[in-house]
Amino acid sequence: MTRIPLPFASLLILIGMFACGTPQATRLQPVVARPVAPEISMKYNFYEANDSLHFYMRFEDEQEVLDVLQSTTSVEYFVKTGLSDRDKVLAADSLVKPARKITDIEGQLHMSFTIPASIIAEPNILHIRIWQALVGQERMAIRYRIPLKAQMLEKSYLLVKVKDEKPIFGDYLNTSDKIFIRQYDSQTQPLTVHYFEGDLAPALPPMSAQQRATAPAMPVADTLAFSAGDTVGFERDGFYLFEPSSTFAKGILVQKWAYPQLSMAQELLQPLIYITTSAERESLMNATDAKEAIDNFWLKVAGDKATARELIRSYYGRVEKANTLFTCHKPGWATDRGMIYIIYGKPNTISRTGNTETWIYRESEVSPYVKFVFNKKENNFTKNYYELIRHREYEESWYSTVAKWRAGITDNM
Repeated sequence: MTRIPLPFASLLILIGMFACGTPQATRLQPVVARPVAPEISMKYNFYEANDSLHFYMRFEDEQEVLDVLQSTTSVEYFVKTGLSDRDKVLAADSLVKPARKITDIEGQLHMSFTIPASIIAEPNILHIRIWQALVGQERMAIRYRIPLKAQMLEKSYLLVKVKDEKPIFGDYLNTSDKIFIRQYDSQTQPLTVHYFEGDLAPALPPMSAQQRATAPAMPVADTLAFSAGDTVGFERDGFYLFEPSSTFAKGILVQKWAYPQLSMAQELLQPLIYITTSAERESLMNATDAKEAIDNFWLKVAGDKATARELIRSYYGRVEKANTLFTCHKPGWATDRGMIYIIYGKPNTISRTGNTETWIYRESEVSPYVKFVFNKKENNFTKNYYELIRHREYEESWYSTVAKWRAGITDNM
């Protein structure tokens, strides 16, 4: 943002004031940047074999400031008859932290353990506790809970990446990735896979009275079958649903190039729908050199190359983060949560109650805030699909925030 210089006379007055000295209490203090707090996420996969449920866990810091493998001192699990610490313990163990392998992605911690099938039933809960070393002798415990259901024992296969032989935890792959299928059932049957051409329809603005069709509206474009030991490649981008008729069907969005990162002009163009006019989008879509057209758009918005670079870094950094966090049957940037994250940034607070997720944005503790509420939509496609509850009252906040992007304002981005 361009700053307006003080008038010369006012500047002289300020210099005089500081030259004469100011009380110690009113002297300017150096600004200390607050460190970015780690946010350790946990993803899991599982299969049943030999009367046991085998769990695989992956922990990583969403803020990418902490090497979770290095900072972890211990990991424990408990199977209890409920959610509270007072509930009866049915099984418990401490896990040995593995050594780093050459195939490990830096910052990730992978763990595995086995639980007897006899205790996999409601209302039992799997409690995970991971201890992190802090400054000095301090330690921090982070807790996770997984409801245990008898239907989990019906899953007797695992999808594994060829390049590192690790289970698939996320919701996306690239067309260059290959996976293979491990089946643990003695009566192995081919895995059925439904292929969908994908849904790239971007989220509608938060004040829109319309609503996009939910995931189950997508028609099946093809049905495939894979057997145990098969190596599976993905020649077509789109959405693949493994074992669609089962309780724990696994959906994977396959995208081209380097997804969730952005590397091609087409990928850079699509998310601009949230801050461009229809005329601008038409011009960008029809440009003979899409990359040059996108660069010119940001340069026009920013006014200079330095600000344009900052805007591009901020905007597409959020797009990539949205892809990482919110991918479901469509790319993360095209989801309701992805749209809000791209335009408003990371929420000040996120709260979860049941199937509802609430995001709050505020400039300060005393200023008005904006609240977005998302409801999880249960379906057989994905466990990561949430819809925003839209309100007309969002209109002023939305247009004001978009206007900042279009004015080249990079403060607080």
